[in-house]
Amino acid sequence: MARARKATQTQSKLQMILFGEEGTGKSTLALQLAYFKRPDGKPFRVLYIDNECGSIDDFIGGLEADGINTENIYIVYTQSLGETREYINKVKNKEDFHVLDDEGNETDEVVLDGDGEPFRADAIVVDGTTILNLTTKQALVEFSKKRNTVKAKKKELTGIEKTVTIEGAGLELKDYQTVNFKGQDLILDLMSCGAHFIVTARETDEKVSVKGDDGKITSVATGRKIPDGFKQMNYNVKTVVRMYINEDNNFCAYISKDRTGVHDKETVEDLSLVDWQVIIDRTKDKKEFSVKNDLTKAVDIEQDIYTKEVMGKVGEPVDSIDENPAENQTTELLDKISAVMKSLNPVGKTKAKEALSAEDLPIKPTEMKKITDIKTLERVLEVISKI
Repeated sequence: MARARKATQTQSKLQMILFGEEGTGKSTLALQLAYFKRPDGKPFRVLYIDNECGSIDDFIGGLEADGINTENIYIVYTQSLGETREYINKVKNKEDFHVLDDEGNETDEVVLDGDGEPFRADAIVVDGTTILNLTTKQALVEFSKKRNTVKAKKKELTGIEKTVTIEGAGLELKDYQTVNFKGQDLILDLMSCGAHFIVTARETDEKVSVKGDDGKITSVATGRKIPDGFKQMNYNVKTVVRMYINEDNNFCAYISKDRTGVHDKETVEDLSLVDWQVIIDRTKDKKEFSVKNDLTKAVDIEQDIYTKEVMGKVGEPVDSIDENPAENQTTELLDKISAVMKSLNPVGKTKAKEALSAEDLPIKPTEMKKITDIKTLERVLEVISKI
């Protein structure tokens, strides 16, 4: 549903896209978020989602040499858009991060920051969206193969015809629309999570379709470089920076858009991200405000409106879309279970696990989150409350 407020200034957030070829300094510049200070003067806590797998590992030593407490940086390695969004959602909901075991499963150990408190990210880096775009498209290609398998079976195809139909499956127009939607949803997730954020991408040539004299449509490069990731994801962010190396072998950045007013339409050699610390300092006394990401819910509302138009009911109010009551009850129970477990000392936690195991009930937080049966969760809460 829509939200509204008076036109008063709020705390400004860094919302940036860095794009460029490999080796142009995107990751190292994004990592400079570790030098930022919160409004209270304490260092930023940075959630670094490394989709490139290892893009910053060699640069951590430099931060330590500069006196940065790297306990305030938490690195997550994943090439999954879904997992990336799960971590963004954890930041939004101020959830604890749990240390992962070698298999990637959550343990009971909570990730702590440099002050020994549960890690709460002030900033998020998603490095890089080109990989996320690639894996998202490939997932849809695999789905397209399944779609064509159904078609082949329906047409009773066999042999080479069946193989070509299935293995030759590619993205359809509606699949590209799905990819674009997911990309916009990712950026809106970041904008609504309440944290500063930077996303990185490789670069590609901007191309336009041109109709020739022979009537054929061809794709022609405009000479402009754009992010190689989800289409038009640079529209929503405040700042867009293209990284490159000039003829003198210097690292350069062209800031094509900057709504914060720190830099705009200019080229800077050896750009320092800390230039943008000023936007935090000058609005630190203002209230925080984040726009909620209702992109998916907006689609539901538009579907409802469209249905009423088709059925001749234009002008009637759209029923609000309430969340599933059962889902709300599940969330409430999980919150209560989490609170009880956190209140137990190490001995109590061990006893709680033993009691749950004795009744064949879930023990790990990740296992509990998968439970949808309310009675099971109520029993878990009852068991651990007796410890």
